[in-house]
Amino acid sequence: MPPWGWLLLYFAAHVLGRVLVSPALELDEAEQAVWTQHLQWGYGAQPPLYTWLQWVVFQVLGVSVFTLSLLKNALLASAYVCVWLACRMLMPASLAAVAAASMLLMPQIGWEASRDLTHSVLLTTVSAATLAVVMALLHRPRPALYLLTGFVAGLGMLTKYSYVGFLAVLLLALLAGRDTRAVLLSRWTLLAVAVAALMVVPHGLWVLQHWNQAIESTAGKLTGKVPVGFVHGLWLGLSSLVLAVLAFAGPWALTLGLVFGRDALRAWSRWWRPAAPPAGAGVDMQALWRRYFLALGLLFLAMTVFGEVTRFKDRWMMPFLFLLPVAFFGCAPELAGHARLPRLRRVIATVAVLVLVLLTARVPYNALRDKPDELNQPVRELAQALRARGYAGKGTIVSNDRTLAGALRVQFPRAHVEVDDGDGILPAERPLLWVEPLTDALPALPQDLVLPYHFSASGDAPARYRYALLP
Repeated sequence: MPPWGWLLLYFAAHVLGRVLVSPALELDEAEQAVWTQHLQWGYGAQPPLYTWLQWVVFQVLGVSVFTLSLLKNALLASAYVCVWLACRMLMPASLAAVAAASMLLMPQIGWEASRDLTHSVLLTTVSAATLAVVMALLHRPRPALYLLTGFVAGLGMLTKYSYVGFLAVLLLALLAGRDTRAVLLSRWTLLAVAVAALMVVPHGLWVLQHWNQAIESTAGKLTGKVPVGFVHGLWLGLSSLVLAVLAFAGPWALTLGLVFGRDALRAWSRWWRPAAPPAGAGVDMQALWRRYFLALGLLFLAMTVFGEVTRFKDRWMMPFLFLLPVAFFGCAPELAGHARLPRLRRVIATVAVLVLVLLTARVPYNALRDKPDELNQPVRELAQALRARGYAGKGTIVSNDRTLAGALRVQFPRAHVEVDDGDGILPAERPLLWVEPLTDALPALPQDLVLPYHFSASGDAPARYRYALLP
């Protein structure tokens, strides 16, 4: 089977497993189920592109767990394709496929992205598309590629704000090289900038009108809740950065080291060991990668020193370090004929199967050990119980729990679903259904709905819900 066939089969299996394992939703899925009820220029602390794409999928195929999973897995597959396209310009096709597939060895891409991420998945995909287009532009500059670069950059800035950091690092690496600078210093670059700006302006105006919602909440994630001194904050930020990079790239780098041994070390060394200039007018890719990682280090250092960032999450590395396979294998194309390359293929295939099995099995496993999570919520049974008590699936549904609100949107697609913001004001539309999950601390009432968790064993504590129906 060709590589693209395995890719389609793998992500189709993920979609099938997600649909079969639970009708409930993870938090990111639930947010999309609620946000897609309206088209807006922004949603909370996130740009709108992912929600727009999800809205289109819902319009075509309906609101369901299947369509939620379909979009995310299609985007993940697209990320691997874009990385393969970038690799294909630097190495033989057989090695390019292995290089792209090795992203599975990065836990945040191989595991977390499939488990419960949305915007970060799209961010990685658009960043990979940006890299592929820019590398094609370096290989053969032409007007269509400049326009495509502007278009992809516009998409990136509508995906997640951290894309601006990736784009800045990439542009700085290009501008700092004599062999790459000329590509950017073109009149077509101005047109590319114009294309990106036109795409982003409406959202930019929305951000100005919702500054606290869009920016300050995002900035709050970067700093700790307790103020610290400069030296202490610098230590916290740098140590958190090192741990995040190791958590993201460590398993991938360790696997390559174990498979290729000293040949892997020789390939790594080419990143900082000056190479002979390429023949003709070619681009020195090793120098480009050195400049990229140097610029990335300076960005992170500036965030820590001047931005007072004290914590980095490993998933924040996704748009910056997804290109590690491109850089590593691009500096060692001779690995295409390495005797141990089939071993790496087997490792990647094994990891792929393990990820698929564990992601599917974690829901019943959590229930059986009496530690249910969002996907163990009995939302289908809850919907049936609400229908049995007189709710017809229309009007407005309000819940103070975002995950439950999104799940109820899937169960009642004809209803309008809102998340209670705590202001005490109920919508005027009728019928109105209020539903909230209960904790064990609240006393039980006769009208409470008590339902067993999905996959729970007999004797486990059930899920409890309270509702009110205003006809």
